[in-house]
Amino acid sequence: MTPTEQTAKKESVWVKALRRLPNWLIFLIIAALYVSFLLGKDLLSGESIGPADVALAALTGLLVSAVILWINRWKSFRDRKEPPGTPTATNFERAMSTGRLPHDATAEQWVPELQRAIRADRVMAWIGPLLFGAFGSLGIYLIIDNPEHPWFWVLATIFFFSVAAWYPIWTRRRRPKLLGLIAQLPTHGDPDDSAR
Repeated sequence: MTPTEQTAKKESVWVKALRRLPNWLIFLIIAALYVSFLLGKDLLSGESIGPADVALAALTGLLVSAVILWINRWKSFRDRKEPPGTPTATNFERAMSTGRLPHDATAEQWVPELQRAIRADRVMAWIGPLLFGAFGSLGIYLIIDNPEHPWFWVLATIFFFSVAAWYPIWTRRRRPKLLGLIAQLPTHGDPDDSAR
C-alpha cells in the first residue's frame, strides 16, 4: 500500500466515524467547541466571566451549531437531487478522502471540476500564506498592545503562522490526489497536460 493510499484510508476512517455520529451529538460538539472558544478568549484576555457571559456564550454556541447543521442538511438535500455520479460538493469531498471517483463519474463532468480545483490550489498556495501571515502579524500587534494579558493572541498568532506555513504544503499534497482522480477517467489523456 502506497503512502497516498494509507493517507486516504486514514482520512476515510475519520470521515466514516464522523458520518456515523448522530446529528444531536455533532450539534453538541460544535456548540461546546464554540462556547469553549468564546469563554477561553475572554479568560485568556484577562476579562472576568460571569453567569450572564456563560449563558450568552451557550446561547450563541447553540445558535451557531444549529445554523451549521442546517446548512449541512440543506447541502446534502441539494446534492441528493443530482444524479449519483455528479461532482457535487459531497461527492468531491468523498472522492478526495477515499481516492476513488463515484461509480457513475464521467470525464465530461469531473475533469473540469478537478482542473478547477488544481487551478484554485495553485492560487491559494501563495494567497493562503499571505492572508494567514497578515493575521499572524495582527496578532503580534495585539500582543504588544495588551502586554498584561497576551495569551489569547499568543495562541492565535502561533495558529495563524502555523497555518501560513502549512498551507503551501497542504495544497501540494492535494495535487497528486487530484491528478490521480483525473487518471481514473478512462476517456481522458495525460492528467498533467490537462491540468495546465
